[in-house]
Amino acid sequence: MAQPSPPGNPSLRERVGALRNLPPFLREIWATSKSLTLTSLGLRLVRALLPIATLYVGKLIIDEAVRLVGQGLGFDSFIDAWRGGALDHLVLLLLLEFGLAIASDLLGRMVSYADAVLSELFTNATSVRLMEHAATLDLEDFEDPDLQDR
Repeated sequence: MAQPSPPGNPSLRERVGALRNLPPFLREIWATSKSLTLTSLGLRLVRALLPIATLYVGKLIIDEAVRLVGQGLGFDSFIDAWRGGALDHLVLLLLLEFGLAIASDLLGRMVSYADAVLSELFTNATSVRLMEHAATLDLEDFEDPDLQDR
C-alpha cells in the first residue's frame, strides 16, 4: 500500500487527480458571467500573441538598421539622413515597438481587472448559493454532531 504523501507535498497522482475538479469549477465561472469570462479569455489570447508581434517588429528594426548601414549611413551622416527622411521607416518601427510594449502592459492590467471583477462576482454567487442552501436546512441539522463531523 502506498504511503500518503505529506500535506505540503502532494504526489503526482494526487495532482493529476485534482484536475477532475477543473470542469465543474469552469462551469461555475462560466455561469457567473459569460461575458466577463469571454473578455478575460480574449484579452489573454491577445496578450499571448503580443510577444510574437514584438519579436517580429524587433526583427524588422534590425533588418532596417542593417539596410541603412549597407547604404553607407554612418554616424557622420545621421543628421543628413534624418532630415532627408531616410530614417522615417526605422522611426516608425521603433514607435510601433514602443506601442506594443505599452499595449502589453495595458492588456496585463485589463486582464488583472477582469479577473478581479470575475473573482468578486464568483465569491458573491458562491456565498448566495451557500446561504440559500443553509436556509433549506432545519435547525436540528446545525445542532446534529454527526452532520457536523461530515
